[in-house]
Amino acid sequence: MICSSNLNCYILVLIVDDNVSYTERIVEILSEDFQTVKFNTAVSYEDALPFVDAADLQVAMLDINLPGKSGIDLLNYIRKSNKHCKVIMITNQAFDSYRKKCLELGAEHFLDKTSDFEKIPVLLAEMLD
Repeated sequence: MICSSNLNCYILVLIVDDNVSYTERIVEILSEDFQTVKFNTAVSYEDALPFVDAADLQVAMLDINLPGKSGIDLLNYIRKSNKHCKVIMITNQAFDSYRKKCLELGAEHFLDKTSDFEKIPVLLAEMLD
Protein backbone atom coordinates (compact mmCIF):
# COMPACT_ATOMS: atom_id res chain seq x y z
CA MET A 1 0.00 0.00 0.00
CA ILE A 2 1.27 3.47 -0.90
CA CYS A 3 0.31 6.57 1.08
CA SER A 4 0.73 10.07 -0.26
CA SER A 5 1.66 13.10 1.83
CA ASN A 6 -2.01 13.89 2.44
CA LEU A 7 -2.48 10.32 3.78
CA ASN A 8 -4.51 9.04 0.86
CA CYS A 9 -3.55 5.38 0.72
CA TYR A 10 -4.01 3.10 -2.23
CA ILE A 11 -3.05 -0.33 -3.50
CA LEU A 12 -1.11 -0.63 -6.75
CA VAL A 13 -2.35 -2.94 -9.51
CA LEU A 14 -0.71 -3.20 -12.92
CA ILE A 15 -2.58 -4.36 -16.04
CA VAL A 16 -0.39 -5.25 -19.03
CA ASP A 17 -2.16 -5.86 -22.34
CA ASP A 18 -1.57 -4.49 -25.82
CA ASN A 19 -5.34 -4.30 -26.41
CA VAL A 20 -5.97 -0.81 -25.05
CA SER A 21 -9.77 -1.01 -25.29
CA TYR A 22 -9.75 -4.25 -23.27
CA THR A 23 -7.50 -2.67 -20.64
CA GLU A 24 -9.70 0.44 -20.44
CA ARG A 25 -12.75 -1.77 -19.96
CA ILE A 26 -11.12 -3.71 -17.11
CA VAL A 27 -10.03 -0.50 -15.38
CA GLU A 28 -13.49 1.03 -15.79
CA ILE A 29 -15.24 -2.01 -14.31
CA LEU A 30 -12.77 -2.57 -11.48
CA SER A 31 -12.56 1.11 -10.50
CA GLU A 32 -16.20 1.02 -9.46
CA ASP A 33 -15.59 -1.68 -6.83
CA PHE A 34 -12.00 -0.94 -5.84
CA GLN A 35 -11.77 2.73 -4.92
CA THR A 36 -8.57 2.32 -2.89
CA VAL A 37 -6.78 0.75 -5.85
CA LYS A 38 -4.62 2.69 -8.28
CA PHE A 39 -4.61 0.96 -11.66
CA ASN A 40 -1.56 1.45 -13.85
CA THR A 41 -1.54 0.13 -17.39
CA ALA A 42 1.14 -0.84 -19.87
CA VAL A 43 1.01 -2.19 -23.41
CA SER A 44 4.29 -4.12 -23.47
CA TYR A 45 6.96 -5.79 -21.37
CA GLU A 46 9.18 -2.72 -21.69
CA ASP A 47 6.37 -0.33 -20.71
CA ALA A 48 5.62 -2.44 -17.64
CA LEU A 49 9.15 -2.53 -16.20
CA PRO A 50 9.07 0.90 -14.51
CA PHE A 51 5.87 -0.06 -12.68
CA VAL A 52 7.30 -3.42 -11.62
CA ASP A 53 10.59 -1.89 -10.47
CA ALA A 54 9.47 1.39 -8.94
CA ALA A 55 6.78 0.78 -6.39
CA ASP A 56 4.98 -1.50 -4.01
CA LEU A 57 3.17 -3.42 -6.73
CA GLN A 58 0.69 -5.84 -5.18
CA VAL A 59 -1.05 -7.41 -8.17
CA ALA A 60 -0.16 -7.67 -11.86
CA MET A 61 -2.60 -8.84 -14.53
CA LEU A 62 -0.70 -9.95 -17.62
CA ASP A 63 -1.64 -10.94 -21.14
CA ILE A 64 0.62 -13.57 -22.72
CA ASN A 65 0.84 -12.06 -26.21
CA LEU A 66 2.62 -8.72 -25.99
CA PRO A 67 4.78 -6.92 -28.53
CA GLY A 68 8.42 -7.85 -27.99
CA LYS A 69 8.85 -10.01 -24.92
CA SER A 70 5.82 -11.99 -23.76
CA GLY A 71 3.70 -11.86 -20.64
CA ILE A 72 5.38 -15.11 -19.59
CA ASP A 73 8.74 -13.31 -19.76
CA LEU A 74 7.25 -10.54 -17.62
CA LEU A 75 5.86 -13.06 -15.13
CA ASN A 76 9.35 -14.55 -14.83
CA TYR A 77 10.85 -11.07 -14.31
CA ILE A 78 8.26 -10.22 -11.65
CA ARG A 79 8.95 -13.45 -9.78
CA LYS A 80 12.69 -12.72 -9.76
CA SER A 81 12.40 -9.07 -8.76
CA ASN A 82 9.19 -8.71 -6.73
CA LYS A 83 8.47 -11.78 -4.62
CA HIS A 84 5.35 -10.32 -3.02
CA CYS A 85 3.47 -9.33 -6.17
CA LYS A 86 0.58 -11.63 -7.03
CA VAL A 87 -0.01 -12.37 -10.71
CA ILE A 88 -3.11 -13.15 -12.74
CA MET A 89 -2.52 -14.24 -16.33
CA ILE A 90 -5.41 -13.14 -18.58
CA THR A 91 -5.20 -14.36 -22.16
CA ASN A 92 -6.93 -15.56 -25.29
CA GLN A 93 -4.19 -18.21 -25.45
CA ALA A 94 -5.75 -20.39 -22.74
CA PHE A 95 -3.94 -23.56 -23.75
CA ASP A 96 -3.09 -26.15 -21.11
CA SER A 97 0.62 -25.84 -21.91
CA TYR A 98 0.53 -22.08 -21.19
CA ARG A 99 -1.57 -22.62 -18.06
CA LYS A 100 0.90 -25.17 -16.72
CA LYS A 101 3.94 -23.02 -17.50
CA CYS A 102 2.45 -19.87 -15.93
CA LEU A 103 1.37 -21.66 -12.77
CA GLU A 104 4.79 -23.32 -12.50
CA LEU A 105 6.43 -19.90 -12.80
CA GLY A 106 4.31 -18.62 -9.93
CA ALA A 107 1.14 -17.08 -11.34
CA GLU A 108 -1.68 -17.37 -8.84
CA HIS A 109 -4.38 -17.59 -11.51
CA PHE A 110 -4.68 -18.24 -15.24
CA LEU A 111 -7.84 -16.92 -16.92
CA ASP A 112 -9.33 -17.09 -20.40
CA LYS A 113 -10.13 -13.52 -21.54
CA THR A 114 -13.35 -14.51 -23.25
CA SER A 115 -14.90 -16.88 -20.73
CA ASP A 116 -13.45 -15.87 -17.34
CA PHE A 117 -13.85 -12.08 -17.43
CA GLU A 118 -16.44 -12.06 -14.62
CA LYS A 119 -13.97 -13.84 -12.30
CA ILE A 120 -11.53 -10.93 -12.31
CA PRO A 121 -13.25 -8.76 -9.64
CA VAL A 122 -13.74 -11.74 -7.32
CA LEU A 123 -10.14 -12.90 -7.64
CA LEU A 124 -8.79 -9.38 -7.21
CA ALA A 125 -10.82 -8.92 -4.03
CA GLU A 126 -9.45 -12.19 -2.65
CA MET A 127 -5.89 -11.23 -3.54
CA LEU A 128 -6.15 -7.82 -1.89
CA ASP A 129 -7.58 -9.15 1.38
